[in-house]
Amino acid sequence: MAMFTGEGDDEIHDRVPGEVDTADIDKPWTMFFDGSSYDIVGGAGVVFEAPQGELLSYSFKLAFPCSNNVAEYEALILGLRMAKEIGFGGVEIKGDSRLVTNQVNGDFHVKEPHLAPYRAEAQNLISQTGSTLDHTGRGKNKHADALETLSSKIQLNDKEEGTVTVKRKELPSTWKEDMAFEEADLHRRSGKTEEDRVIHTRTLKQFVLI
Repeated sequence: MAMFTGEGDDEIHDRVPGEVDTADIDKPWTMFFDGSSYDIVGGAGVVFEAPQGELLSYSFKLAFPCSNNVAEYEALILGLRMAKEIGFGGVEIKGDSRLVTNQVNGDFHVKEPHLAPYRAEAQNLISQTGSTLDHTGRGKNKHADALETLSSKIQLNDKEEGTVTVKRKELPSTWKEDMAFEEADLHRRSGKTEEDRVIHTRTLKQFVLI
């Protein structure tokens, strides 16, 4: 502006470069939840996804008799309480239970009396945090589904909390041995001898060993 004061009549655009990250801060977090029962106990999984893509994953072991619907409600309520405690404000909630979603949103009546307190608590928390609840397909809720399965199966041995670390492995544990076997098998099938596999030093100068 200092260099070109009073020159040109270029249109001023609302989208200013360099302010995209600031705008992302105003976007709400997304919360995915899932729950299910196994035998007489259950598990609940909650995943918070930041606008920038960061994930916070939580798993809860429901060590009391519960049905699939109760486990779903538990996951929703536990997630909402965590969102309120962390200070996320209003979150966009996604769950694959049509019954829970429609009951909380008022589209379905609650026929089971024991689910009425769960719906009331969920509605209260959603109202307090200014959150929204929508149904999502099971294919888009795999992360929370995996967490609730893990929590229901894992043994805590009378402890209140346990830590599980998941690491990505790009190569099999025996990849060096696998390569050696494949190379030996390749030369065996090609009929080459040990002498045929010798490379002249002039050729080796074309390579760099890292």
